[in-house]
Amino acid sequence: MKLDFSDKRVLVVGDIMLDKHIHGTISRLSPEAPVPILKAEKETFNPGGAANLAANLSSLGAKVYLAGIVGEDEAQKILFKELEKNNIDFSCILHTKKPTIQKIRGLARQNKLYHQHMLRIDYEDTSQISKEIEEKLFLLISAKINEVDAIALCDYAKGTLTESLVKSLISLAKQNGKLLTADCKPINIDFYKNVDLLKPNKKEAIEMTLNENIEEAGKILREKLNSNIVITKGGEGMSIFEKNNNIAHFPTNVKEVYDVAGAGDTVLAVLTLSLCSGFNLTQAVQLADRAAGIVISKPGVTVITKQDLEKSFNNEIKIVPKEWGEEQWIVNNEKYCGKKMHIKQGYYCSYHMHKIKEETFYVLEGELEVVHNGGYLQVETGETLHIKPGSYHSFRALKDTIFFEFSTHHLNEDNYRLTKSSSGNHEKWKKEIEEVLK
Repeated sequence: MKLDFSDKRVLVVGDIMLDKHIHGTISRLSPEAPVPILKAEKETFNPGGAANLAANLSSLGAKVYLAGIVGEDEAQKILFKELEKNNIDFSCILHTKKPTIQKIRGLARQNKLYHQHMLRIDYEDTSQISKEIEEKLFLLISAKINEVDAIALCDYAKGTLTESLVKSLISLAKQNGKLLTADCKPINIDFYKNVDLLKPNKKEAIEMTLNENIEEAGKILREKLNSNIVITKGGEGMSIFEKNNNIAHFPTNVKEVYDVAGAGDTVLAVLTLSLCSGFNLTQAVQLADRAAGIVISKPGVTVITKQDLEKSFNNEIKIVPKEWGEEQWIVNNEKYCGKKMHIKQGYYCSYHMHKIKEETFYVLEGELEVVHNGGYLQVETGETLHIKPGSYHSFRALKDTIFFEFSTHHLNEDNYRLTKSSSGNHEKWKKEIEEVLK
């Protein structure tokens, strides 16, 4: 799938931060207190908060303007260098007496990856910006409004997005026909009436509405704000509550989680670009879920790239339902084939062989009994079985079992079945095979 957001321009307004990561190893506890000692090996820096949202948008190909405040300090200098690297325009950022917000994370190395999050230190002043700074910021944003397709508000309740500024920005967007999306902390929810889209996570939606039923929470937010609502629910997927009263729930494609830091910014970035590119909300949510699955599978705060998102469609795993369970086709090319198989207890596959394909089975979890070369044998967790071309075989699950098949190229026409897949005990399975061999 080809994605092109290069003609889109987005203005991000919100709480700008610098993320610092200290990477190292842990081998002992401190003699001063029962805490681990992180031996620092290197430091890395990334745009954080609203700047991370901007970095995600830029990485997806959009032209991005960032508006907010920073301090006159070393963190600001490092942050601006990172913004330059990410091709983010920071001409709408004001310098103030408040320090640049900085979040420092300690990450311990495990299995050659820096992904064990050990601690976090925050440097911040969360007091609201002054009226003077607010007015200056609004003037800078107003001057850019005709250059952008959308405004995205990123509110971590750190003092940049005051109630009057948010309401002024919503009015500005409406007057100029610009899409306005937002992500905010529950304490500021009342600021966001009439935004085009609000994206809280499940915990925030419950806190915003005092209702633990997500469907009810979504409806309450939709009516209260007169907005489209997307609630992210982690491993449970996402739910949408549209102003036209449509409600839909989407399961997630997320397979593996290393670090969820920054994932909300990735979701809002993809939603914003998708909606101002003509996607409907369902399509936008499905694309955003795919993007979130990519970034949380990597350690630390990372951004989604256009290339990674496009590649994820090319790497789609084909799932083939079977009488006995399912096959997940990981790869099948001219040289080799790889499948992940799920077989339910008591089910068995057809008695079959391949004239060309050579196979090796590896049991990841569970236990199989296999008829092969005229005999019956059991293959347990961690064991393998090699099947040569021309050898009839069938496997039956003694437990719910996950196993892998590694083989040469799979061709549908290279299947020669003597029985059908079914379920039953050992004697039924054995009898069916013996009947066709008479």
